[in-house]
Parts: sequence; structure tokens; C-alpha cells
Amino acid sequence: MERIQTLRNLKELLQANFEDNEAVLAQCGQTRLVQLKAYLLEANHSVGEIGCPSGSWSRLDATGWYINRGGQSPGTFFLDATRKRVWILYTILDATEADSITDDWVRRVKGLDRCWLSRSHLLHYDGKEAWQQRGLGLKFSDGLAPDEEAGRFSLKAWYGATEKVPGLAEVLDAAKESFAIYSACWQKFREGSVALGVEWYSSGKATVNRAVDIDEVMLSISDVANRYEDALTEATGLRDDSLGAFELNFTQNIDLDAFSRTVAMGRGRMNLWLIETETEPDFRRFRGVDLHTWDRVLLDLGPDYAYLTVPGRGCVNAAPRIATIQGEDNAGRTSIYFDGVEIFG
Repeated sequence: MERIQTLRNLKELLQANFEDNEAVLAQCGQTRLVQLKAYLLEANHSVGEIGCPSGSWSRLDATGWYINRGGQSPGTFFLDATRKRVWILYTILDATEADSITDDWVRRVKGLDRCWLSRSHLLHYDGKEAWQQRGLGLKFSDGLAPDEEAGRFSLKAWYGATEKVPGLAEVLDAAKESFAIYSACWQKFREGSVALGVEWYSSGKATVNRAVDIDEVMLSISDVANRYEDALTEATGLRDDSLGAFELNFTQNIDLDAFSRTVAMGRGRMNLWLIETETEPDFRRFRGVDLHTWDRVLLDLGPDYAYLTVPGRGCVNAAPRIATIQGEDNAGRTSIYFDGVEIFG
């Protein structure tokens, strides 16, 4: 791994891994090598300020590209920091180790967050020529309810042509209207063969299941990163121009008391530390900080909606984070609007 000194070296390594996997697939009917993972990360500081998940970053020959040196897993993380706000962290570690290291890095570093993908991002390839959806994950944890009262829903369906499973398409279409999407699996075909297979997760992670060309892989992942950065720029501009709030609409009513307990003292995956300042039977008002940047946030919450205000120069990435996590945990399908227009879509 330490032989990687250039972006070309990196691409050669990953290309060889894809080719070896294809050879094993042809021989044994399944891939056995470690798959390439990519994590979209939202950054508010420079690479030098945010540091490295393992060891330290060393520059490659291409501007904005880095490899990790030292640490417990040298030469296994590669960073594309060519964008101002959205970085792509690539790794060839196995999923359990890669997820653990990345989760720890994001959790402990101020100014670093995941890119929380809306259903529009996850379904980005829908209707595009050569792309076919091959799987979908839906989730509703009912995380605010006591265990004995929780009404959980979890479905991860892998399929070829949905018509081969009678009624599956109707089940998925109905469930998508009520529950949050947390993953989507896509395949891109060329001349009747799979040229690229990738599974995208709502937490901004992509797992490349199959691939023929590393450049095609990186272009596809960069496409989603660019769309997300554009959404951040748009949302920041709307906030700055009108000083308005982001509106979140839920398909499931939530327990307001349980939500208050969750965000008190910084608990919960939403990474908020809020204090309740107004209480009504069907309404709560909070003020506090986003632990991602320690900027102020204001949140008005009803049974099936929320208004999030990010004052000053605070990071608007709080909006998709809250929408994604809240949706999967207890609010079902969640949409984000600003002045009546859907954003982060």
C-alpha cells in the first residue's frame, strides 16, 4: 500500500482490485475481495485542521488528493478534497472496520459531518438510461416510543426485475410513501453486462459491489457529491437572503415529550444539544447548539412538522441531518422545504 505516491498509482490499485473481483466472480459465482467504500463528508475547515481518521494525510501528486500514512491502517484511506465543502473518503478496509474508524473520526472532529442523502439523492439514477434499481432499504425505528409500544418497520429488498415477484412493486411503492429510505442499490449496464454496481446509504456511504472502470466509479460518486454541494450552496444562499427557517414535514406523528428527552444534554444521533423554552400540548420550542460546529440553532416542533432556524453563519447541513435521522428513527418519510420550495432534493 505504501507504494502509492500518485493518483495514477491509486487508480491502478483499485482497478486491479475490480478486475480480480470480476475474475473471481466468473470462476466462483461471487466476489470475495474487499469492496471499495466511499463516504461523502461535509467539511467546514481545511484538511490540515480536520486531520485524518488514521495516521496523517500525505499529499498525492494531484491537487486535493491525499493518502493516509502511519497509524494502525496506513495506505488504506484516500481523500478527494477537491471540493470546498463536500469531500469523498475512499477506503478498501472491510466494512466493519471502515465504518468504525469513519464514525469515530466524524464524531470527535468539530466541523466534520456526514452528507445526509435525501430520497432524491438515493433515487438519483431513477429513469436514467442504462441504470436499473436492484434493491431498496426502508426503515422506521419508532425510536422515541417505549419498547413495549414501538411499531418498528424495516425492509431491505433485493430483486432483479420486480415483476418476477408478484406484488413486490406495489408493496415498495406504498411503503416508500410512509417510511424513510436508508439505502438503494443500482446497477449500470453496458452491452448487456453490469459495468457498475453500487449501493448508496442515507448516511452518505457508497459501497461499490461491482465495477469495470475506476474512472467511471469515481465520476459516478463525484456526481452525487457535486449535487450535494450544490444543495448546500443553495440552502445557505436561501438562508442568508431571507433569514428564514427550514421546514421539515413528517408522515408519522412523533412523541414530543420523548423528543425533548432525546435532545436534552446532547443525547441522540441528531448531534443537537437543545433546551426547551416553550411547551404546549402539541408544540415545543427549543434553542441550543449544533454539536457539529457549535453554532446556534432554533427548533420549533409540532407532532408532524418542524421549523429549523440556523442563525448567522451556522452550518445548514443540520437540516438534512435532522431530516434523515428523525425520519428513520420516528418521523417516517421526511421532506425539507424553504419558503414552500423543496430543497436537498
